[in-house]
Amino acid sequence: MADDLGYNDLGFQVSTNVKIPDLDKLAANGVVFTDAHTTASICSPSRTGFITGRYRQRFGHEANCPPKAKVMDTSEFTMGQAFQTLNYKTFMVGKWHLGDQDEYYPTNRGFDEFWGLREGSRSYFYNEEKSDKTHSKNFHKIEHNGQQVKFEGFLTDRMTDQAIRMINETEKPFFMFLSYTAPHDPLQATESDLQKAQNKPYWALIQNMDDNIGRLVKFLENKQIRKKTVIWFLSDNGGTCSTALNIPLNGKKGIKFEGGQRVPMLINCPGVIPAGKTITGLTSAMDIFPTSYALAGGKVTPKPLDGVDIQPFISGEKEGNPHDVLYWRKLEGAAIRSNDWKLIRSEGLPPMLYNLKNDLSERNNLAKTQPEKVSQLLKKLESWERIGQASVGRRQTIHQNQKRDVYQIS
Repeated sequence: MADDLGYNDLGFQVSTNVKIPDLDKLAANGVVFTDAHTTASICSPSRTGFITGRYRQRFGHEANCPPKAKVMDTSEFTMGQAFQTLNYKTFMVGKWHLGDQDEYYPTNRGFDEFWGLREGSRSYFYNEEKSDKTHSKNFHKIEHNGQQVKFEGFLTDRMTDQAIRMINETEKPFFMFLSYTAPHDPLQATESDLQKAQNKPYWALIQNMDDNIGRLVKFLENKQIRKKTVIWFLSDNGGTCSTALNIPLNGKKGIKFEGGQRVPMLINCPGVIPAGKTITGLTSAMDIFPTSYALAGGKVTPKPLDGVDIQPFISGEKEGNPHDVLYWRKLEGAAIRSNDWKLIRSEGLPPMLYNLKNDLSERNNLAKTQPEKVSQLLKKLESWERIGQASVGRRQTIHQNQKRDVYQIS
């Protein structure tokens, strides 16, 4: 998972700014999703939707943590826990951002081993004056299973080192969430990477990440497990800095326009996943959980998933949209995608309506000329919001009775 990557900052997304031969190769020999979305346009709730396979409104996680009220509830069943039930070794490397306190720590949420940072972003270099201050409230420092560690060189390189080490130390099947901080700010890079990226730090961060992905793939090949290893790639949300490229999408990180949560996404596994295929149907990062779990032989999860197993679309058995409708909400703003139609509702403003088939850049607001469509989508959105409110209310009641993991919403 990349962090704050622009929709068109990659070669297989038609950008020519950055050289990413390794991601391009994964795309050319795998399946690319052109209408894939995260569940939020900001980091923490987006990651929550991905790792639970559920809308995070079901448990009240709408905004960025660290406030304790805005974290992934401990009653939720994570992808790591799912793979542990299948006797997989589970690894988490990089940015967590799903709760700072120990009860939310990755090793308490389904991962056997963790190397990374609990929260947000940090320097790409070791810095004892800032990111790596030694005190208990510093959640940007690098930790290994709860213990602060020092590192040398560039952080993205060291994350890949740890990923390779973890895989190399187990003979069991494994699930790894490799969560790079690149290309999130600060825009820092090594001199050698800058020279390869026309002295553009943002481009250098992406290019370095691609180099590291290539290094990891090469390791899997040398270990002779590449053909057994399914690789997904995506960003946690849209690009944010002035150098990120979301065009032709409108908007950026934090905004309900497509540029906020439509992201590059691919899946690759030689001999298992078809090569050179593009899926244009409406897809969600929530689908990674049920699809991966099913590929590994998993059957049932304790809670219903909002993501779907998209293997039939990958194989060609089905065509069209894996999801007819997707929803988003963050505090004062909400949105709904229903096939080609997109409605955005923002507090204090009239609704905005777009037909993405004819207007991918969301420039032509059709709300005044399509009042019936506005009303229809608002009703769907409000109905979905009531389910989320009911879930949160039910969760609070259960917590008071200290009876967790017993509710389900069909």
